[in-house]
Amino acid sequence: MKRSFLLICGALLLSGTALAQKLPKNESNALRAFLNSPSAKGGTNAEALQINDINNPSSWPGVVYNVDGSIKSIEWKDKNLAGNLNLSGFKSLERVDVSNNRLSSVILSNNPSLSRVNVSRNIINDFNVENCPSVTTLKLNRNRLTELSLENIPSLTNLNVASNHIVALDVSNSTTLKTLNATGNKMEELSVSGCVALKSLYAGYNHLSQLEIVGLTSLQNLNVTGNRLTTFYVQNLPALSTLYVSDNHLIAFGVQNCEMLQDVFAGYNDLTKLTLDNCPKLMWLDLQWNDLQTFSLTGQSMLQRVNLANNQLNWVNLSFNPNLQYVNLSNNELLTDVDLQADTNLMQVVGDYDDWGDEWNPAE
Repeated sequence: MKRSFLLICGALLLSGTALAQKLPKNESNALRAFLNSPSAKGGTNAEALQINDINNPSSWPGVVYNVDGSIKSIEWKDKNLAGNLNLSGFKSLERVDVSNNRLSSVILSNNPSLSRVNVSRNIINDFNVENCPSVTTLKLNRNRLTELSLENIPSLTNLNVASNHIVALDVSNSTTLKTLNATGNKMEELSVSGCVALKSLYAGYNHLSQLEIVGLTSLQNLNVTGNRLTTFYVQNLPALSTLYVSDNHLIAFGVQNCEMLQDVFAGYNDLTKLTLDNCPKLMWLDLQWNDLQTFSLTGQSMLQRVNLANNQLNWVNLSFNPNLQYVNLSNNELLTDVDLQADTNLMQVVGDYDDWGDEWNPAE
């Protein structure tokens, strides 16, 4: 039995060596050039990967080969690699993970089988993934990209470009895209029109002054916190559940016909009024640090928490919200009229109030 086991292991080793020896010339040359380049902490990239024989591809860790000897996947994450990695024209390459290194350039164009790419947490300022029709997942977050082309990537499902320096991004008519994270760029333009499958859009902490979201009927989560929006209207989005528009410059804001909407965070703006129509499942509303003088929201059967702190309120009507539990009205010095009638589950009202504070007490 022991002899048979050794024979099997030997055969597998010889098979792996033979496959690696069939490595296509273009793939062999490209990888050897990269492995001979300096690493992030001295020596070469080959040394950083602990490769003793650069001429023996079967000894390269993290590389998986197909039966014809071509490369199927590369996993070299967190290895102190540096320089330019050119993997273009690797016809059978399916997956690449070179995240958390010090790479400055990654070229992945013309790879028809490529599906998953993770080059996050590098210092990349040059990236090319054009003509890769099978790519579904693309992680580029925490790099130094200023632009990105996504031509001929019809299958893209998940895109993460957070924490780069991108000024404009166009993913319009990406009909398979479900998640887009563009948080923390310098983005002044973002086009997502026609992204009918998009469920989550995270575009906070950019320089957006406008964003068109009409027709995004699959959208569930939208975060545009920390931009430069002055007006923003959200309507006819039947799947929308959470909406973050805090810390903008909003003076006009409205939500209409969003039947699944539960949470709205619109604090730290300049709102003097807003509209909330046909949002029957609204549970949490945060409007702190605005310029509201009056506010009325009644008959919301699911509403539980409302934060109106630090406004200019003198009149508030939150009556007939049977599940309302918490209201914050603090730092509204002009507030004299508060209606909390029939709010039978109300547990806490925060703020400087006088005799009207007893009206909502369920114990009476």
